[in-house]
Amino acid sequence: MSERKPGLDFSRSPEEKIGRDTEARFTFLRHSQKSSGRVFSADAGGISSANISEAGESRAFDFGAKNLTGRNIDKSYATTSDRTRQTLEKAFAGAEVSPQILKQKGKFNAFFALPAMPGSADFNKKYDDISEPIRQKYISEHFGNINFDDLTPDQQEEVAEYAEEPALEWYLTFDDQRPDKDTPSPRECAAAVAFKINRFINMPNFMESGAKVDLVSAGHKTSTEAFLKYVIEREINNKKIVGFDSLTEIGGSLKILDSWDLKVFNDVQGEKIVKLILRRENGQQQECDINLELVYQLSQEYIQANGREALKIDGREVK
Repeated sequence: MSERKPGLDFSRSPEEKIGRDTEARFTFLRHSQKSSGRVFSADAGGISSANISEAGESRAFDFGAKNLTGRNIDKSYATTSDRTRQTLEKAFAGAEVSPQILKQKGKFNAFFALPAMPGSADFNKKYDDISEPIRQKYISEHFGNINFDDLTPDQQEEVAEYAEEPALEWYLTFDDQRPDKDTPSPRECAAAVAFKINRFINMPNFMESGAKVDLVSAGHKTSTEAFLKYVIEREINNKKIVGFDSLTEIGGSLKILDSWDLKVFNDVQGEKIVKLILRRENGQQQECDINLELVYQLSQEYIQANGREALKIDGREVK
């Protein structure tokens, strides 16, 4: 947080002391390379619990050195998966910073830990069934007659990321419909993310003027792609496009250590500026707007669906 001068300042009106010249930055990164490239556990009943590999540790360290060095990070957030915490630890070591890491515990979410999609066992199997023949074909063409589990972690990552893309595209086509009764729809996943992002966008309104906050969260793919599918805005041929029909329009899903930055500024008049920067591990980046009205609408859907009481910070902030 920015330094504050001691004592009371009577030179400014109450409106000037809150929400003016404030800045909030949120970085979400996907976890680093796993020791196993499988998306699900052996029986496809749940997400793989694999830790990050040795190469994953090195890559997370490099990510931190490149992207987090010099930042005054206040707090960071991991999911229930150990690999998200491990990724943050290595990234912060690379950046030579040591913010507190808050870990999601059970149903109680660390505030800015973005949710992973909680698919049913049946959904997970269908998702994996779409990927499996693509995996096998890719292995045969690139690595010969070898089993997936016998590939190196680098090779498994290459195969898995390629093969998972059609499965994620398939899931996103469900829009506001559930694939089955126990698996949230893409819109429900987007709403769960939007609930937290809407609060973050509103946060500078409640901060002491001149203050800054910097947060980092590590998580997983799927729910964040669903969120971007609804709210990302791009300028194409002088026309504003909201959302996307295919992941290829934004360069594909979030691969290992891909990330996005959300920067929110309230200027000295209290006017808000919001920018999203999508970054790939290879250094490519794309700056976009997000549709604040849709973020608000989705957040309200989450509040209503989950029986939550709306707070001031859940309000509409579109300027």
